[in-house]
Amino acid sequence: MTDTFSRLAIALGLGLLIGLQRERTDARLAGIRTFPIVALLGALSGLLAATFGDLAVARAMVGLAVVIVGGNLPLNRREGDSPGVTPEVAMLVVFALGAYLMDGSAPVAIVTCGAMAVLLHL
Repeated sequence: MTDTFSRLAIALGLGLLIGLQRERTDARLAGIRTFPIVALLGALSGLLAATFGDLAVARAMVGLAVVIVGGNLPLNRREGDSPGVTPEVAMLVVFALGAYLMDGSAPVAIVTCGAMAVLLHL
C-alpha cells in the first residue's frame, strides 16, 4: 500500500517537473497543472490494468489523445504557422511514464523524465 502511494507521488512529481518546464517556455497547450494530472491519469490507469487488464492503459491513452486533438483544434485554426507537436507528444510520454511507474522501475522513469525535461528545454 505504501509503495503504491509513493509511486503515485513520484508520478505527480514527474508531471510537475515537466509542467514547470513547459510553464517557463510559455507553452500554449499545457503547463504546471495539466502535466501532473496527465501523469496521475497514467498512474491510475496503470493501477486499473492490474485489475482490468492492459487494455485499460491503452484505452486511457487513446482517450487522452482524443482530448489533446480536440483541445488543439481551435488553437491550430487560429494560428497561421504550424505550432508543432512537442507538447502533445510530451503529454503522451508523461502519461506513459505514469503508467510505467505502477509496474516498472521508478529510477528508469525518473531518469527518462529528467532527460525529457532537458530535451524540452533545448
